[in-house]
Amino acid sequence: MREIWNVAIYARVSTDKKDQQESIPVQVQSLKKWILEKSKNDKGSIYNLIEIYKDQGFSGSNFQRDSFIRMKEDIEKGKINMILTRDLSRFARNYVVAGYYIEDYFKVNNVRFISVLDNVDTLEEVNDIVPFKNILNEMYIKDCSRRTRDGLKQRMIRGSSIASKPPYGYKIVDDFEGNIKTKKLVPSNDETTEVVKLIYDLYLQGWGFGRIATYLNKKNILPPSAKLNNFPKAKFGRWTNNTIQSILMNPKYGGIMVQGQYKRVSYKLKKIVKVSKEEWIYGGEFKGIISKDKFYEVQKEIKRRSKGYRYKGNAKHIFSTVLKCNECDGSMSYNKRYKGYKCSNSQRGGGRCTSHSIKEDYLKEILIEDLKKIVQHEVNKDELYEEAKNIVSKKNNCKKEFKQIETELRKLDIQFENIYADRVNGVINDRNFENITKRIQRKQNSLLRRKEELLKLEQRQDNKDNLYKIYKSKIDKILSLQEIDRYMVESLIDKIIVHEDKITKEKSIEICYKFHR
Repeated sequence: MREIWNVAIYARVSTDKKDQQESIPVQVQSLKKWILEKSKNDKGSIYNLIEIYKDQGFSGSNFQRDSFIRMKEDIEKGKINMILTRDLSRFARNYVVAGYYIEDYFKVNNVRFISVLDNVDTLEEVNDIVPFKNILNEMYIKDCSRRTRDGLKQRMIRGSSIASKPPYGYKIVDDFEGNIKTKKLVPSNDETTEVVKLIYDLYLQGWGFGRIATYLNKKNILPPSAKLNNFPKAKFGRWTNNTIQSILMNPKYGGIMVQGQYKRVSYKLKKIVKVSKEEWIYGGEFKGIISKDKFYEVQKEIKRRSKGYRYKGNAKHIFSTVLKCNECDGSMSYNKRYKGYKCSNSQRGGGRCTSHSIKEDYLKEILIEDLKKIVQHEVNKDELYEEAKNIVSKKNNCKKEFKQIETELRKLDIQFENIYADRVNGVINDRNFENITKRIQRKQNSLLRRKEELLKLEQRQDNKDNLYKIYKSKIDKILSLQEIDRYMVESLIDKIIVHEDKITKEKSIEICYKFHR
């Protein structure tokens, strides 16, 4: 009886560059030719080409490749029982994980693996030279990574920008000294440059991150994200607190070239971590959009405000971004000892404003009472319930949880590969390896069962009523105004103006909503 091989061709290149893009068709063509010749010469077997898996722009040390993952799924479904690749370096450049797949994974799943140029065929005994070839492949990518990092470091030291895009307000100009090119940051002298100057000026006038963002949004000024190519249109168009803060804290705006603040954990991993300030690379100074003195003044002000005003640590106070002093038009900041808000300009000295203040509990009480009146007279609960039904009918497909499960399964695959690497390197013994792998498999089985349940739920669509009840309960909770939070305040309110009678010190507030009453 003739052996039937359901073949998968696997091809990979590490970049999207045109010269390497053409490498995939070359790999596939040569492997198809191999299949034809093998079919003619091997009379005892039948070779069926089932699928061609192509990964473009993925490093050989990275096993989270789209087509590679899809190929593994097809192996586990029993669709293919033979993998054909041009050489071991196309398959992987991580010798430990490559060894795991060749020595363990493919055998467990009854898959034949062939690397044509290396003369590797797992139908026969794996050649002793294979592990050494895998080590050489990994040494190559490790050396490439080291040389790339060193090249980037030298560029940063001489003050050359390594970013693919310049910071908002700047442009990149190529400067040559002999054959050495330096990418210098130069103010673009357009609207974006003026916006950066405005942000620094407003902050020093007492404005907060949120108020500056709101002001720029009202002026219909596009944020930095709008300058990015291929950025989803739904996501840009709004300035945020974080955007303002990042601009105010970026040393490049003061003409200080600081780079290397983040790095990859390893050439094998995509994870990025922030490094300590001692490891940052300073590449000299240049003409910034603002002066260095102004930049340092802003840093001192940010630090001062963080100590006792607006918020401390993670305790952000709900009215920090919307309160405004009627007397001086400045912002009002939270004061922990007072348990309320005081005019920021009154805290600076120099008599810029009197000490206007208001308690946070009093603000909550007034706002809740006002919102309850609005809800009572202007909000139609039945319309909101109907909208909830529409949302349930559109979104009741369990896609979010399904996607989370897929992510968790991939993480478990990575865990298993790492544990295998630890066993090979002698970090853990066989007993611990077996116990850990059993736990991983139990998690995988549990996730796979839940995945099947979600598929059934999506097909039956029988959980609409329960989901609708949850939505309805949330609507009732919001409209009851039992509690208000920062998100609700910033979503509904443009600003709250605080008035104070100079003689009686009596407080009153004027609430300006983002909607028309």
